[in-house]
Amino acid sequence: MTDLTLVILAAGFGSRFGGNKQLAALGPDGETMLELSIESAIKAGFSRAVLVIRPEIEQEMKARLARLPANFQVDYCFQCMDDLPVAAEAIPSLLAGRQKPWGTAHALYCARDLLAGPFAVITADDYYGDDAFVQMARGLGRGGWLMVAYPLAATLSEHGGVNRGICAVEAGLLKQVKEFTEISQTEQGLCGLFEGERLPLDAAVPVSMTLWGFDDSVVSKVKEALISFLFASPSAREECYLPHVVQSCIDRGQEVRVETAQGEWLGVTYAEDAPRVKSRLMELLRD
Repeated sequence: MTDLTLVILAAGFGSRFGGNKQLAALGPDGETMLELSIESAIKAGFSRAVLVIRPEIEQEMKARLARLPANFQVDYCFQCMDDLPVAAEAIPSLLAGRQKPWGTAHALYCARDLLAGPFAVITADDYYGDDAFVQMARGLGRGGWLMVAYPLAATLSEHGGVNRGICAVEAGLLKQVKEFTEISQTEQGLCGLFEGERLPLDAAVPVSMTLWGFDDSVVSKVKEALISFLFASPSAREECYLPHVVQSCIDRGQEVRVETAQGEWLGVTYAEDAPRVKSRLMELLRD
């Protein structure tokens, strides 16, 4: 099999969590979620990871990952606000008002110089399970783009709204992905915000949990999307989401296969989610 790379988006601030989720010790032996994901990826045949981080967590991240197998390569890059495909002088007001990076598409763009061949993209604060990485490795071996999805109901938090990429799938191919925010149970049922409007959602609908598989052709698409996003003069809070990039490519004929994970997904959006996640990981991973 071609060498497979795992890109881990780990530069988030964890605003709703109240700290660095990517460094939270949640596994049965104090592992972070990204350590558990790397363990699953190694078992599935991945040979390398690229971590997109903030400079201030670099040393702690490297210390945590020092125990990985010597033949598993780890590279690091930083998600910096001024690492853009647009000259800073072209968007001075945007940079002046910005307090955090530009979203998941920007995070992937920041790793561009480290990407070649097939790779998967995940976030650092989710637990995906071994089966998801096995499916991803097999899919990358077939070539093209793919996504491993989960049902929406399996990805909610009891402690507040969550953001999810809501997917429409036909004949095994992704047809549409829309980024909904603040998804939660309400008096009217399960609802989320899309483009400022609160809409009902089906609990069984497949969602993207940022478990994507790409070849390196995606890099130029991400660059194009970022340029369009920046020149649209986004507000200081708006982000360029990776699902938006994928959707624009689908609209232009790109095929994206969809697999459904058979294992369990776990994530921490809020600090209150941590005890449940730690307990469940202990049940899943302890013999």
